[in-house]
Amino acid sequence: MSLSKIRLPKGMRALVLIISAALVYGFLNAYSNRLLLPSAPFIALRPQVVLPFFLGLVFGPWVGFLTGFLGNMIGDALCGYGCWTFWNWHIANGIYGLLPGLACYFGLKEIRTLRRFVIMETIVVATNLVAIGVAVLADLFWLKTMQFPESLNSWILPALITNIVLSFVLVPLLLVFVKFIVITVETRITLVLSWLIVSIVVISATAVTWTVWNDLTSQAASVQAFYSAGIVTVLVVIIGFLISVFLAHRITDPLANLGQAARQIEQGEYQLPVLDTLDKRSDEFGQLATVMRSMASQIEARETRLKNQVAELKIEIDRTKQDEDVREIVESDYFKALRQKARGFRTTSRIDKEEEIKDATPKDDESSSI
Repeated sequence: MSLSKIRLPKGMRALVLIISAALVYGFLNAYSNRLLLPSAPFIALRPQVVLPFFLGLVFGPWVGFLTGFLGNMIGDALCGYGCWTFWNWHIANGIYGLLPGLACYFGLKEIRTLRRFVIMETIVVATNLVAIGVAVLADLFWLKTMQFPESLNSWILPALITNIVLSFVLVPLLLVFVKFIVITVETRITLVLSWLIVSIVVISATAVTWTVWNDLTSQAASVQAFYSAGIVTVLVVIIGFLISVFLAHRITDPLANLGQAARQIEQGEYQLPVLDTLDKRSDEFGQLATVMRSMASQIEARETRLKNQVAELKIEIDRTKQDEDVREIVESDYFKALRQKARGFRTTSRIDKEEEIKDATPKDDESSSI
């Protein structure tokens, strides 16, 4: 599937897409409620949280918002919580699709560079913070069902930690599938490094959680430690991602400069200022930049030499052509006829002059005799 083949739905298509996606999201929410997190009576492990984000980014903000909003409402109804009991969390789930959709409208159309990939993952984290923040503030000012600080471990941290980690891993995976993330050197390196770091962190955290799961369900201190470790996990994931971005940047920037230099050579530019810092490096990139600059100089010298040869050849060709044109004119029947006429004119003129001279000579003799 390619993003270029995906058409933004309108009218009935949009309505069908929203209803279908909301039903899927609602049923997945109802099913995943069996996987409640420790000390969290309403918060479960929900990989499907990436669905509104994905749909919003690909199809627009309203598709994403309504998928999350209606889907969470359907899920709560299926679980017996009622359609409007936790309306603040319906809005929060809608925000999961709204903010990425707005980012799409503001230019995040396709991800093929490291910069856009970082923007996308930043939106993932920011969307989670804003969505859960809105839900918490709505409860604080209107619903008042949360009790602080107890709700920190029973509502806020479980939702925030799991959603950030799941979104961080699964959203890029879905975007790669529809080619919203274009696989380039930059995106490939970033994906591999970030997934590797996230996988190590998540596997380690899962292994630790599995060994102490029974204690987590009964001891408040263990629960506190568990969610504190979860916060550390999220921070490690984010820091690890930033490190992977830095490493990818160190690898892809020289490649981008070399690619730009190649395009300049293709366009006939041989000075290559883009390699000024790169060819000073002692690694393979520096060696390749040095070779490319030398190659550009040789191509420029060869091209100059060829241009001079072509100019000389053109002059020679012009002279040859001129001689051929003259020969063609001289050997033509018309020119020969003109030449014959010219000879005739010259002969006639010579005879006339001789006759004039003959006529003039006796007159001189007669005058002398007198």
